[in-house]
Amino acid sequence: MAVSGRARFVVTFTPAPGVDGVRSLRLLLKSARRRFGLVVIDAREKEDASTNVAKAFEQLRRDVCDRLRGRSS
Repeated sequence: MAVSGRARFVVTFTPAPGVDGVRSLRLLLKSARRRFGLVVIDAREKEDASTNVAKAFEQLRRDVCDRLRGRSS
C-alpha cells in the first residue's frame, strides 16, 4: 500500500502504571483503523539510552562470568 503524498503523524504513548501497554496499543490501533480510517504504517518500541546502557553492561557481566567459569573449569 503506497502512502506517498498523504500526511503522516508521529505520536508517542507510554502506559500508565498497571496498564498492559502492548494490549492497549493494539486495541487503540484497531480502533483507529475501524472508526477513523487511520492506517498504521510503522510502530516500534522506543528504548531510552539508560536501557541500552543497562543491557550492554548486563551482556558484559555475562561475558566476564562465562570467561571466568571457563578458566576455573
